[in-house]
Amino acid sequence: MRLSTVPRNYRGFTLVELLVVIAIIGVLIALLLPAVQQAREAARRMDCSNKLKQLGIALHNHHDTYLYFPALRNNNGGTRTTNPQGNEGRNSGMMFILPFIEQGPLYEILSQPGTFSGNAVLAYGPIREKYWYTPYVAKIDAFLCPSNPSNPAQIWGYTWGARSYACSVGDSIANNHNLENTRGIFGRVDTNKHSQITMASITDGTSNTVMMAERAYGISGQTRSIFGFFANNVSGLNTSPITCLTTASQGKYQSSQSVQESRAAGIQWFDGFPAFTGVTTVLPPNSPSCTNDNWGDQWGLFSASSYHPGGAMVLMGDGSVHFISETIDTGNLTAQESTSGFSPYGVWGALGSKSGGETVALP
Repeated sequence: MRLSTVPRNYRGFTLVELLVVIAIIGVLIALLLPAVQQAREAARRMDCSNKLKQLGIALHNHHDTYLYFPALRNNNGGTRTTNPQGNEGRNSGMMFILPFIEQGPLYEILSQPGTFSGNAVLAYGPIREKYWYTPYVAKIDAFLCPSNPSNPAQIWGYTWGARSYACSVGDSIANNHNLENTRGIFGRVDTNKHSQITMASITDGTSNTVMMAERAYGISGQTRSIFGFFANNVSGLNTSPITCLTTASQGKYQSSQSVQESRAAGIQWFDGFPAFTGVTTVLPPNSPSCTNDNWGDQWGLFSASSYHPGGAMVLMGDGSVHFISETIDTGNLTAQESTSGFSPYGVWGALGSKSGGETVALP
């Protein structure tokens, strides 16, 4: 017996229906993408915060071991022309916390004199442009916030070891590159000496005093960005800090403003001058940075900054980490800096001074 077949009417999607579906998928992706990006940034920010906490533990361990904090800037007694070569007073105190962040082998190289590419070098290194010195090109993960882009700027055509965190000199401005006892926790020391700043020096309380803060490093091709670059030859910084604010707008330096484009900040973790590894608590986070000289080898205003929206994270003296908003109170930015007593720069300035006598707490 032969069965009869009944034709079936197969119907596919029309072009209009396909376009509607594609449009709906596009809308859903557009709605989902910001949420995914926010989740990723939240994870990066948490990692960034944890790294800052680890640096706090390292600083406390250093203090427990030696009974003082490392200095921001140290001198090993040599210059680029001596034999062995020295660092001309540029080496950063971040060198001295390496053993406390599981970088003992790197510290062993740094802390001993040696010969590199035929050059005799004192302990703690030569001047900063010597690319053949192994520790200077070391990439130290503990110093890097994952929110920072992965393409730091080069200096002299070389890629060095970058850093995302900087040491606080508080609200000290004039000569903050050369003060042994800044208003903050870090200052300069001479050859064969050590910092006099201890826990006992923080009379305002460790929970009310900034120890370190994020300071984003410079990025290749973005030399007009306030992140990692600084306006140079700016006068009046210590008498009216608001002068520095006028050098930039919407995250970029004004086209008329001279900027030190060949020496990005944060690219060399081992450079102890505050222009490169320091931070001031005067201008609010994500403000421009300014120096009174051309190269950053002297003093100035060096603002906290980050790639997190709205502010930057800080490490307090008690080891806690907090997010400081760009809108934090900065008091009177037209006032001359204070070298003793209360900070004129509001809550932010008071949080930076270790012994100003202010009673402010974290916002």
